[in-house]
Amino acid sequence: MDRPGRLLLLSELCVRNVAYDVALSRFLLTWKRRVSSPMYRPFRPSLSHSVPVSEIISVREEDKESGSRRKDDSTWKKIKDGDGTDCRKSFTVSYVERCRQHRWRCAEVTFTCTEGALCQTWVSSIREQLASISSRPRSLLVYINPYGGKCQAKHIFEQKVAPLFAQAGISTHVIVTDYANHARDHLRTDAEINKFDGVVCVGGDGMFSEIIHGLVWRTQIDCGVDPNCPDETLSPCSLRIGIIPAGSTDCICFATVGTNDPITSALHIIVGQSQSPSTAAHH
Repeated sequence: MDRPGRLLLLSELCVRNVAYDVALSRFLLTWKRRVSSPMYRPFRPSLSHSVPVSEIISVREEDKESGSRRKDDSTWKKIKDGDGTDCRKSFTVSYVERCRQHRWRCAEVTFTCTEGALCQTWVSSIREQLASISSRPRSLLVYINPYGGKCQAKHIFEQKVAPLFAQAGISTHVIVTDYANHARDHLRTDAEINKFDGVVCVGGDGMFSEIIHGLVWRTQIDCGVDPNCPDETLSPCSLRIGIIPAGSTDCICFATVGTNDPITSALHIIVGQSQSPSTAAHH
């Protein structure tokens, strides 16, 4: 795990009405339960959590409507200002949670502040740190093979992947392929690849092969290299390729992330985690 780095923010915030010391550095978001006195359960370790900033998916400020829907019981003590209005402010951090068998999931924690200004400071500070991560994609070209596997690729993307991309602030241009090698041919001639940070294929190993062949060809043409000449030295492609498994075989995806779970793959793409082909081959 990354070293803590210089502290950017430190505040006492609440999680489910329990006080925590919450700290933000360039590398870590940490929240540690406060202990009211030395005599308070001395043999019970204080609860502490930490998340690498690189694995934060998003942060959002909660509006008053969502806050008013919280259960108002005796454990929730309202904080009011002089005119009696509720002045609590909350923000929610979504982050990667590692599960069994190499699977990743999206977890959330909501912090409550006593002041709106403090809440906005936290939200803007976390967003600044996320924006500074250059490896994260901002715009993706997505190809979906609707016929591969069990013909579930379009459904998988729309129901499981697209909401995560939107939550992370990633814009997508989606093309549903109509025939074999549609993605390859589009990449060769029509795709405006300079507008994107990466290409994502939703399908199986055949779809991945199409993307590879299309990008290799297009890169050579754009660099003035003849892709049909065996004596030419091929130019490397700077675009990264993401795979959302939705085919009958997903060997390449399993070899890179350890599972053929589409949510896990989507989260890897969001946080900008990548592997070289040689690394993937030995994974």
